[in-house]
Amino acid sequence: MPLGARARSKELNRQKILASAKALFRDRGFEAATLRDIAKEAGLSTGALFANFSDKNEIFIKVVEAESAVVLERMIDAHDPALPLAERLLKQLRCTYEAAHTDMQLVMSAFVMNWARKDPAFNQIARLSDLVRQTMLESLQFAREKGELPTASPIESAAEILEDLCFSNLRRGFHGDISVEDLISRLKQQITLIIAGLKTVQA
Repeated sequence: MPLGARARSKELNRQKILASAKALFRDRGFEAATLRDIAKEAGLSTGALFANFSDKNEIFIKVVEAESAVVLERMIDAHDPALPLAERLLKQLRCTYEAAHTDMQLVMSAFVMNWARKDPAFNQIARLSDLVRQTMLESLQFAREKGELPTASPIESAAEILEDLCFSNLRRGFHGDISVEDLISRLKQQITLIIAGLKTVQA
């Protein structure tokens, strides 16, 4: 097989493996999805799988990285300067929930992996949480520059609270029968309280 065709075939196999792994991780969680199942779902041999990835951990991290990029892109794109601050933050986090809702099993598996394992490779999983916090901080910085919040308002702490709320609400959605609309209703009240607190700070 010519070099170019071989490279294309290898990349196609990688994409098949990642797609099948995503579906299995989403439906079963990390532990229950075996390498043999992933290869079978992709229509490949386990040998072809190991020709592209070193182990299941690497596959999982690549899947989470790709999903994180989609979630964060939607969150950033949802920033709407024309909306009032509370609606602006709600819209951004709503997009996060809608992007992550169908992959809740995958998202929660990622965080369990990060908490339970000391392998530095899994530190990459925590980046989704870090990026959510950074995106919220940038939105709050914009609001402060626009005069919607006092200059002295502790927006760094508020961004951390919003990050925690984002994932704690996702966890509730994962463990219970809570729809996206239920999550959004809960979050709307939480955002209102956070903004009210920020506005009490004197410049």
